[in-house]
Amino acid sequence: MAHLATSSKSGKPRVSPIWYVYEDGVFYFTTRLSRVKGRHVQNNPSVALSIATDQRPYRAVCAFGQATIVKQGRDEWLKRISYRYGAEEGRNWLGNAVKQPGRVVFMMKPDRILSWDYSRGDSEKQEKGESMDTIS
Repeated sequence: MAHLATSSKSGKPRVSPIWYVYEDGVFYFTTRLSRVKGRHVQNNPSVALSIATDQRPYRAVCAFGQATIVKQGRDEWLKRISYRYGAEEGRNWLGNAVKQPGRVVFMMKPDRILSWDYSRGDSEKQEKGESMDTIS
């Protein structure tokens, strides 16, 4: 699971767990436009995604960029996203999702990525105040 960070019109942050797919340098995720996160992204497309392991050695990726609605192939992206989390569960979810009004797929090509992997010594870098691998 990823965690999507958005902000409200008042600037308050919000984080939501989401299903996602990462393909060719782009993150894809879905929601309904009527949901809080959907409204937030429409009002302010600047988002961040965080994906982390909870097992040692810890690894994580934080990606920052602008989310836009995928104009074509929505149902295929919904399938790719849902099947990533298991064929049976994905099939069940997908059957309902394609019928939901306002269901969209957003894409976010990161303009900045921050990652760390404690198996490669990144914890020592943090202790020294050095940054992790960053792509921008």
